[in-house]
Amino acid sequence: MVKVNANIELLGFVYFLGYEGAQSETPSYPDKDRKRYAYGLSLYQQYKSFAGSQNLAVAIGFAQDIWLDYFINLLIQLEDFPNAKLTEDIDPAYYLRFSPKGDLEEAKKNAAAFIRAMNGLYTEVDFSFYLSKSKTLYANALAQVQAGLPDKRILPAMEGFYQGHFDSYNLIPSLTIPAGMGFGAKYQKANRHHAFHVFGTFAIQQWTDPARLDMGFADKKHLLELSTHEFGHSFANPAVDRLPETLIQETQPLFEPIKEAMSPQGYPVWKTCLYEHFVRAGEVVIARKMGNPEDAKRLRDHYVFNRKFIYLDTLVTVLDQYSASGNGTYQQAVTNAMLRLRGQVTR
Repeated sequence: MVKVNANIELLGFVYFLGYEGAQSETPSYPDKDRKRYAYGLSLYQQYKSFAGSQNLAVAIGFAQDIWLDYFINLLIQLEDFPNAKLTEDIDPAYYLRFSPKGDLEEAKKNAAAFIRAMNGLYTEVDFSFYLSKSKTLYANALAQVQAGLPDKRILPAMEGFYQGHFDSYNLIPSLTIPAGMGFGAKYQKANRHHAFHVFGTFAIQQWTDPARLDMGFADKKHLLELSTHEFGHSFANPAVDRLPETLIQETQPLFEPIKEAMSPQGYPVWKTCLYEHFVRAGEVVIARKMGNPEDAKRLRDHYVFNRKFIYLDTLVTVLDQYSASGNGTYQQAVTNAMLRLRGQVTR
């Protein structure tokens, strides 16, 4: 399913109104960011009179220590702003980070305060009017994504490889989430499992001339690869989470050689880095299974040489063997790959 989520749009709006917009007015702000974030920055210019909003201050206050992916996982489960509220059927794991010390009651109180502030900001800036006047832009974004939907074989291929299943797979293009960003999210409700890929634009946008409208989502190959990556997190992350903690600790020294390269990419700890390694290894193996060896090689080379995922080949070797044999489970393959990594630790 392809759809726009109003809550996600307000979250991205908060990012630009409360952080990126002000940064763009500093002399050192990069020109490349000014170009790729042009749409979000234009919203900042339109709404900057609300930059002193108390509701915005409350929302940004909670955002200091919580990254966008965590907010997204929560917001996709709520009613649309300005009627959102924290309900009892939402797993506490989706709002526990709202307490720095992991206290459930404090987390619930703070998450509720964040949601109230977002409800208030939605009304304060008349966000419904923004969504209404931007219908043509959102229709263009949805049409571009619909036209570039990934090969129908990809989901069965992913489910076969990861040995998992979701009852729905949802693509959520966003005009306010920063360009180039993509997030995988998932939740369970009423015994149904839902996976989401939330993503910002891929390319420079043109929205001022109706005759040349282009919201930047018309890249079919990029959509396929990004969807394989983000949906992959919904499968791979739980497998890494189920590993014995001793295996995570014993392979921890392997993080040191790549820490400097990983941290600026948003992967500052070893376990997060492992998530990324396994998802990217899965992309390479699945591309091969789909009969796209050139794409698999391009992805592998980019990840190893440009992004410094230097343990990728070890994981790909084990996951390739698992995939080709048809024996065992994905979980066992992940464990076997970690044992191979443990063997690379210098003692």
